[in-house]
Amino acid sequence: MKRVITPSLLALALLLPSCGKKPEAAPPPTKKPVAAVTGRTVTITEREVPRFLRVTGQLIGQNDAVIAADAVGKVIETPVERGTEVKAGDVLVKLDERQARLELAEAEASLELAKARLLLARNEQERNAPLAEKRAIAQADFQKLITDTAAQEAEVASASARRDMKQKTLADSVIRAAFSGVVAERMVEPGEYVRADSPVARVVDLATLRLVLNVPETEVGALAVGQTVEFTTAAFPGRTFVGTLKFLGAAVREASRDLMVEVVVENKDGSLRPGFFCDARIRLREEKAAVVPVAALRVEGSRRKLFVIEKNKTLSERLVEVGDTREDFIEIRRGAVAGDAVLLQPGTDATDGAPFQPSA
Repeated sequence: MKRVITPSLLALALLLPSCGKKPEAAPPPTKKPVAAVTGRTVTITEREVPRFLRVTGQLIGQNDAVIAADAVGKVIETPVERGTEVKAGDVLVKLDERQARLELAEAEASLELAKARLLLARNEQERNAPLAEKRAIAQADFQKLITDTAAQEAEVASASARRDMKQKTLADSVIRAAFSGVVAERMVEPGEYVRADSPVARVVDLATLRLVLNVPETEVGALAVGQTVEFTTAAFPGRTFVGTLKFLGAAVREASRDLMVEVVVENKDGSLRPGFFCDARIRLREEKAAVVPVAALRVEGSRRKLFVIEKNKTLSERLVEVGDTREDFIEIRRGAVAGDAVLLQPGTDATDGAPFQPSA
């Protein structure tokens, strides 16, 4: 009897001898060589850096006033608008001056009448003076003439004062700027009726501003008139303004335990505005500190990094604490020291432990 070998039996027979053998291990993956980082280096050095007292404050106008009418009447003209630049004496508002002119004319007429009466009284006194010396008239009658002259002199003075008051009332019907500046707000419209205490416009002098700062009691001893104050404002990010400390408060406020000081700021270009909130720093002194060019820093969110060149020509990533900036150099307070060589303008290829190759 013949045995038939099927293909399945043949495959099984071929597999049986290999069951006892272990599978060969896969070769380990080969590591790709890390490309060397090329670039220029710079050495951390020591320089004089300023020390600042950091405070906050608000800008106010050197001259900032709400102009009152100082007269009574109906507004007939408002030649200025918000933002109009004015000089001292420029017209802000005009009132109806017809009644003021009539009252002035009446006062002037009363003054002329009083002067005429005074002249008559003096002539009468002078005419009777020789008679009084010769006892040709009673002394009481001559004394009455003298009294009448004095009364008429007083009447002239009173009429003159009333005339001056009416002249002032007429002049006040044209409301003028008390100083040069910019109209911040106009508060009346033609047709409105104003009183003497009615506000008509707010004028702010923008040429010179004051920065009011609140300095903690513990730092007051470091302040002195003439110190330089640098400040920034959110309205102009990246721009630094400079002022001079001019006024120190007379007493520390009891509630907040701080001292109010004022810094005079020249604002010739008019970019700053009263009311701006500012972050200020008052320069106190200068000290030596480790500094590095700002271009050597890599900024990642709130973190600042330097890549130090180690002796084995590899990069060492360092998290550093930075301080103040001066002339494109920034203070390194922690994380690296003076004498360390660091990579200038580190790119995304710069990593911890990467080989470094100086650029030609």
